[in-house]
Formats: sequence, structure tokens, C-alpha cells
Amino acid sequence: MVTTQLKKTADVVIIGGGCNGTSTALHLAQRRVKNVVLMEKKYLTVGATQDSIGNLRPYTSSETIAKILQRSIEIFQNFNQVMGGDAKHIQNGRIWVVSEKRKEMLEATVAKHKQWGIKAKLISPSDIKELLPQANVEGIGAAAYFEEAGNADPVATTYAYAARARDLGVTIYEETEVTEIKVSAGKIQSVVTNQGEISTPVVVNAAGYWSDRIGHMVGLEIPISVQRQQNIMLKRPYDFIGTFPQYHNGVTETAYRPGRPELERLIQVYKTIMKPPEVVDPDNYKDDVDDEFRDMVLAEAYQCMPVLKRASYRGGATGCYDETPDDGPILGAVPEVEGFYCHCGWSGLGFQTSPVVGDLMAELITTGKTTLVDLSMFRLSRFKEGKLLESDWYVSEEE
Repeated sequence: MVTTQLKKTADVVIIGGGCNGTSTALHLAQRRVKNVVLMEKKYLTVGATQDSIGNLRPYTSSETIAKILQRSIEIFQNFNQVMGGDAKHIQNGRIWVVSEKRKEMLEATVAKHKQWGIKAKLISPSDIKELLPQANVEGIGAAAYFEEAGNADPVATTYAYAARARDLGVTIYEETEVTEIKVSAGKIQSVVTNQGEISTPVVVNAAGYWSDRIGHMVGLEIPISVQRQQNIMLKRPYDFIGTFPQYHNGVTETAYRPGRPELERLIQVYKTIMKPPEVVDPDNYKDDVDDEFRDMVLAEAYQCMPVLKRASYRGGATGCYDETPDDGPILGAVPEVEGFYCHCGWSGLGFQTSPVVGDLMAELITTGKTTLVDLSMFRLSRFKEGKLLESDWYVSEEE
């Protein structure tokens, strides 16, 4: 354990050293909050950020999220100029295919996204073959192409946020676990850690899939279900190399992502929807893939891209999502505890929205409002009110 002499006071304490915590810290500093402290119980990126595959997926069920995604993609495209540092951004596009019975759904989705200003278009099977010759287009009823989709490196991005935040005066404590949050007369008073206590009027809960535990410290129920997600890696055959569009097979809800340029011979294969979900303890879950999952995904991969029959298996891994009951994030102030803010429950969208929502949270904390979008729809109380959001996860055709 690293023994650290904590500051005595802070204007804002952020709990969680992932992409969202570090981005919020950076933007608070940019908004001239002088004494920002970030607490991380292990080290930066541990948790969902470290395990994220870094997708920048520009389709969603919500116009509000669409605005955030579009702005985030613009930032990732110009990350060094806007944020500082190298997020290792790749814009390779994304193909989404569905069967005939979901053709109207995809057509409506594309039309809606075009109205929202997102570069989306319907494409034909021949277009798919031009973009990704290895794809089997049999049984495809409709397809869409999202030109600005891509991916970035979540770890590199987070460390870029943290470096810039430190430059602006943010103090980051790693191996500093929050054990208690003191509240008096309904207001945040201090944060107690394994390294000592720090007085603060504001706490931001950006603890990822540990966010419900932070909520319990102030008497709040934050409905987060930690769900295990598996993926496998294949070494592509010699005649299938280079970057290609990410491929979302909506028939089987399986997706294919090329490895980064330095790992161009690899392809990552994962399920976009798992039914039923596997709920786990984030401190104790199987990190390797299940044999049954591997065999199922390999069979689907061989059907989707027959060239992968000649690929070699290179192992698998798992990560977790912090899922909410409606798959939407929990953002904003909590009226029951003055000074307590939620920035959690992202259900798989947290990384790609991080550069924008970090700024929105900083704006909310410093001014009491936000300008790009209204965050009130993501309030914690919506679950008790029965005002759930439309899920971003489209229902599998197999159901």
C-alpha cells in the first residue's frame, strides 16, 4: 500500500479513476475550480475503463445521447488539439445488418439518425461486400453504414485526461479507497479513506460498477447490476489483414472488431446482447471465457465470415458493464443529499461519451445547469417515478 498524505480540504472530490472520473476532474479544472481531488482505490483505469474495447458507436435510441455521441466523436477526431494527448483514435466505420423482419426498424433508425445529424445511410449487400469482402451476406434483409464510427484506446484516453488535469492543478490519489462519506443535515461534509479524511462540500460518484456501494455510504439505492461480458480473439489468416469496418451482425447480435494497427492480424469477436445476463460480483468473477461461449461465438463467426475458419484462436477475456434497469446512465445532483452527484450506470456507453459528459457534469456542478443537453432525464429518481428511458439495446431477433 502507498501511504499518501491527503489534503485536508477539497472543493470537489471525485470517486473513481476511470475515463469518466478523470474527464470530469479535467473539465472542473478547466472551469477554474481550484481544488479538485480524485480518489481511486486501485489505480487509474481499473474496472470498466481498462476492460472497455473502446467502441465509438454513433447509434442510439435517444436524441439527447445522439447529440452527446456526435460531439464526442468530433472530439476524438481532434483529440490532441481539443483535449491534449493521443487517444489512438481510428475511424473505420461500422456496418449494422439485420434480417428481413427487422428491415423497417433499421430504415426508421437510419432516417431518425440522419435527422439528428449523424452520418448514416442504408447500404446494399453489394455495398457490404465492397466494404468487407469477407462477409457472408446471405440472409441479410437490410444494412446500414455509419461512416464516423470507430474506436479509441480507453486507457490512453484516460491517462491523457489525467495528465492534463494534473497540469491544471488536480490532485489524483491512487490506492486510496473511500470507506465512508460523512453527511450532516442532508449535506456532504467529508470523505473518509484508508489514507485519511478530507473535508469537501461536493462528491461526484464516478465509481463505475462499484457506484452502488458509494451510494450506500450516503443512504442511496443506486440500481446497478454488474454484468459479465465475454469476448474472444482470433488471429486472422494471411489474406485477411488490415483495418476494416466494425461489423454488427444484428441477426445473431455478434460483433467483429479489427485489432489496432499494431495488432492488425487480430480480430475481436463479442456478443452485443447476452440473454439472460450474467450478474456477478465485480471483485470476484471469472476472467477467462467459458468453453460454451467460445464454441458458440466461433460457430457464428465461421458462418458470418467463412474466412475465419482458417483463423487461429488466441484466447478470450471478460469485462463487466454497470447496467441500470433501462440501460441508461444516472447523472446529476441527488436532492436527498446536497452536494452528491451521480456519474455512473453507463451500461456500455461510458467511454465514448466521456469527453462530453465530463464537461457537462463540470458545468452542472459549477453553474447548476447544462447547455448542450438537458441531463434531467437521467436523474436517479426516474426509477422510483417509473419514467424509464428507452433502452439503447435493440431486442435480439432470436427472442
